Amino acid sequence: MKRFILILLLAASQSSLLFAQTSQKVDIPIGRIGFHDNIDKEQLAAKKFDGKADDLVQVSDDQTINLQVTNALIKQVDDMQTEIELDSTLDHRLKIKYLSALYIMLHDYNVKRAYHKIAAEEAPSMVQAFKEMMKADIRGQSILPYIQNLSFDAGERMIEAFKDNSGYKDAKGVMFAKYAFNNLATVMTEIGNYLEYPATDSIIAAVARKYPNQVLTYATSYTPVATAIKRNQDPLVQQIVQIGNSGQSTRILPFIDELLAGTTTIDKLSATVTDDDQYFKQMVKTSIILQHRKNNGENPLGLKAMMENMQAKSLKYIREVNDLHEEPAPVRFHVVKDFTPEELYYLIVNGQEELYTSSYTNHNNAGLYDQMMARMKPPHGDSLLMLVEFDRFKKFIAMAAGFNTLDNFLKSMAPENSNYLMKKYVSALEKTEDLEDAVDVANSFGSIRDPKLLAFLREEVRKNYNYVSKKKEKRGTVIYELLGSLFDTETEKSNDSSKASEMSAKLQLPPINFVSFNSLQNDSGRIYQQVFFYGDKDGHDSYVSFMSNFPAGEWKINKNKYWTTIVSLKGKPITIFANLPIEEPEDKTAIQKLSEFLDENDIHPTIFIHRGHSYHINTTLDNLQSSARIVVLGSCGGYHNMSVVLEKSPEAHIISSKQVGTRFVNEPIIRTLDETIRAGKNVDWVEMWASLGKRFAGDAHNKELFSDYVPPHKNLGAIFIKAYRQIMKDEKKN
Repeated sequence: MKRFILILLLAASQSSLLFAQTSQKVDIPIGRIGFHDNIDKEQLAAKKFDGKADDLVQVSDDQTINLQVTNALIKQVDDMQTEIELDSTLDHRLKIKYLSALYIMLHDYNVKRAYHKIAAEEAPSMVQAFKEMMKADIRGQSILPYIQNLSFDAGERMIEAFKDNSGYKDAKGVMFAKYAFNNLATVMTEIGNYLEYPATDSIIAAVARKYPNQVLTYATSYTPVATAIKRNQDPLVQQIVQIGNSGQSTRILPFIDELLAGTTTIDKLSATVTDDDQYFKQMVKTSIILQHRKNNGENPLGLKAMMENMQAKSLKYIREVNDLHEEPAPVRFHVVKDFTPEELYYLIVNGQEELYTSSYTNHNNAGLYDQMMARMKPPHGDSLLMLVEFDRFKKFIAMAAGFNTLDNFLKSMAPENSNYLMKKYVSALEKTEDLEDAVDVANSFGSIRDPKLLAFLREEVRKNYNYVSKKKEKRGTVIYELLGSLFDTETEKSNDSSKASEMSAKLQLPPINFVSFNSLQNDSGRIYQQVFFYGDKDGHDSYVSFMSNFPAGEWKINKNKYWTTIVSLKGKPITIFANLPIEEPEDKTAIQKLSEFLDENDIHPTIFIHRGHSYHINTTLDNLQSSARIVVLGSCGGYHNMSVVLEKSPEAHIISSKQVGTRFVNEPIIRTLDETIRAGKNVDWVEMWASLGKRFAGDAHNKELFSDYVPPHKNLGAIFIKAYRQIMKDEKKN
């Protein structure tokens, strides 16, 4: 849309479509030119999103979809600008209102597309809905009928321009319901603004079944939300209200199934949960009962809350053991001296993301795994797994492989039982809701060294592939075909570069052993990097250490209230944005302000670095952009985090750790990465890891920590996810 608008008149008949063009021009008053310019900028940004300065908005491999989206965002938006200017019934104020609303819709779409928060193909529906809402608003009619088919992400900002419309309140309620049932994990923070809507009671009941902790938190508050919860007639919600009246509500909540069944009481549980050790032991006993019910086809209500509470308590024990890593074994492991084998098992499977190698097993045979095996009478691993109802046994097997104790564990049982266990380990992967078990299996391939076990697993993968392919089970066929390819490539005796090249070729993926320098640059040749710091003591120490890497003669540093900007003065142009580790919870504000700045200035970093604990990771992942090519987690490399990274940034290469990260390893990795790109070189992971290996060779303590970091070419789980999604995407397209 330019300062002058050329009007196209279209006439259609049954046999043909005729185009007529007039020379009429509309002079836009100077007071509205800026509004049109803003719309034009967003249209241009939509077209340039794929990096090509053409007239096509590229959102899909399907050219028909691209043409539909282009028509909506460019031609139809231009037409609406024209209609607004030509409508003699609209005064200056109303024309500004609708032009501003049009700009907001386009800007919201572009930002959400950059962060992978909207289906880009929804643009035609958005533009059509906006057009109908604007017409209805001009006629004094409700906008409600026109938002029913929009997703929440498409409609949430769009309706805000129509706050004075008679249908606005109901439209906001409909949008909230769309959001709520798809975002049960976060909806309670906003439900207080929607208590008068009919769907509220159903939303609260739905949250109670997935996140009872949240309902409990609000039920015990002095807010209108608490009143709504207490009047809710759902039996589960009412049981949560009763738990909230006790003095130990958050500890009692995981036992809600037993309370509903009448097998225990709040008074009995109150006497148990006040002691940390007794509380953990009771959670283990109840978890086994709930897992037994789940294995029998039931859906225990408290299982998720039990797992969440048990993980939190497990990490408390594990962090205590980790913090004492330099103390003698009796001191270091004193906190678990009275734990049973099954209790130690639950510590292990709940501590995957923070368990030090030496906390799991060590040369003194004092690690959690060592003590678990020693306390079994007799020490048969299969008996232990039966005792815990095989709860997360695939996770346990994958960890045993990663920590090199799988051979020891399997030899603790009869050969036929170990074969059966490993057969179960690689079976039924197609039946899971997500890919976590399959990713665990993929990750374990690189750690198993026993040739007989490798041969056995390879054969089992082949059998499962034949089984699912005969059933024409597409998901299972893809899973086992990929596992077979990973297995065959990883067990070959060639060097890492050859393996990585062969693997990427076999899986039809872009190179997995390097990231090209050119792919990290933006259109002007600059590389942008974003680093996330948090406001606890470790965050402050990490930030100070990080800033020491940028000497004044080589880097220029500027700091404002919320973040630091670091610009290279030598070598290739690099700009690094690092939010300040402001004291919690203001650290989240600093991250938000920086992300808003990047959005407003159309800056899309290609390197993202997380410098926080596992409980900070969600904030980092929320601010990840689709432009990411390298993501350094430093810790928290579990399936769910890798899955989120690759969902938002499909081309990302991920560096992660099997355990909690440390700045003594993170700093050399980041420094090497920055110096490589400043020199204009491709980031070759094989070369980089070999160089870092030499760097840590003389540092016994940090060498052990570095060995738990997984480079992208060895991150078989991430490679599996990428390949799986690519295949399923291609299948859907075909």
